[in-house]
Amino acid sequence: MTGPTKAALDRAPATRRGDVVDAHVHLFSVPMFREFIESTPDVPPRWRKALEDGKWGRRGETLPDLDAVEMAAWYAARLDDAGIAKALVVSVWPDSRYMRDFIAASAGRVAALCNIDPRTPDAPALLEREMAAGFKGVKLYPVNRCFHLSDPACRPFFEKAAELGASITVHYGVTVDPSGDLRYADPTDLSPVARDYPDLSFVIAHFGAGYLHETLRLAYQCKNVCFDSSGTNNWMDYDPHGYTLAQVFDRALTALGPERVLFGTDSGTTGPYRKWIAFQQRRTLEELGLSERDRDLILRANAVRIFNLDDA
Repeated sequence: MTGPTKAALDRAPATRRGDVVDAHVHLFSVPMFREFIESTPDVPPRWRKALEDGKWGRRGETLPDLDAVEMAAWYAARLDDAGIAKALVVSVWPDSRYMRDFIAASAGRVAALCNIDPRTPDAPALLEREMAAGFKGVKLYPVNRCFHLSDPACRPFFEKAAELGASITVHYGVTVDPSGDLRYADPTDLSPVARDYPDLSFVIAHFGAGYLHETLRLAYQCKNVCFDSSGTNNWMDYDPHGYTLAQVFDRALTALGPERVLFGTDSGTTGPYRKWIAFQQRRTLEELGLSERDRDLILRANAVRIFNLDDA
């Protein structure tokens, strides 16, 4: 796959108070699937089928067949329609030329986190290359990839992340991925890492995705641990406490403060942008009586600060 050949977007301006930044979105496309499958022969059969059928997800929705520059323009248009100033894609696969081209074409409107297996010997070098290419940090999938972040093999990766100031989003808890393993789902596993790298920011996605209490305890111990609010948060249906979204926000804000909670929708590209989640969460914050300053921290400023989203 070659680099961008079409005109890229104009450089996105810095955000301002009142803007909304979505700190957790996804990107799927036919060229991205093709790139990964061609470079990784032993991918699961369902990924090969997705490429063959041009469809992905539990609902079998159509994958956009757009190159990286076309995708950047298409993504910017859907954010415009949803009233979102900037967004942060959590990259699906490691070492993706497509994602590097997308970042360049997006010109700061849509940033991205790279995806690295922190256990591999080349993880530190790959992280350095990805950050130099414009990625804003890392997304780690211990549940889906079946590893512990407390594994000593991950330490060189975290040393490099600390050196580079690469903030990290982590998916703990339940997952729609059928290959996920809940033995790796407990955020408590992050404790020695967050403790030993206090200058690194760790964002636990989806309010811990069913591990709210464990994440709250972790965040009590480690002040560099944050939440993002992304997704339907339907893990609440399986929680014995019977939480509402307002109660989850209230508990997170009481324990961590508004400086450590980030807004996200978990929108993908095989379905419409999740405007209803954005509306629901913004309305919840208003109903909780948060000040304009605190709402701005959650909806914009925290993501901008933690992931350097307004940097050129």
